Amino acid sequence: MTLTATLIIVGRFLLGAMFIIAGIRNFLRLEERFAMKTNYGFVLPRPAIVLGFAVQLLAGASVAFGIWPFWGALALIAFLIPATAFYHNLLMFRGKEQEPHIYFFTVNAALCGAFLLVIALS
Repeated sequence: MTLTATLIIVGRFLLGAMFIIAGIRNFLRLEERFAMKTNYGFVLPRPAIVLGFAVQLLAGASVAFGIWPFWGALALIAFLIPATAFYHNLLMFRGKEQEPHIYFFTVNAALCGAFLLVIALS
């Protein structure tokens, strides 16, 4: 196996593992997550929250283990876009309140970029 192939497999595993861990953690704290309000002040419907966490877990496993990584990466992009809009809309905040949202927005944008690379390599 070439160095490039090895790095792709390891990188894809680490990227997917982050979402497996996030999905497990979110399911373990499900009642807390049900009560979390979006940046807009409303709570998402329970089925939408469960679906989002299932996408984290299953699509993360897809990317991590190379089982249909194209679809797993696409599903995680589809998860990240509304999650960022609902919970890290940096345009809704100013000053110090905006700082964590700038960070999470840029992290999620970078993750989308990483998943585009997974798609390109699949």
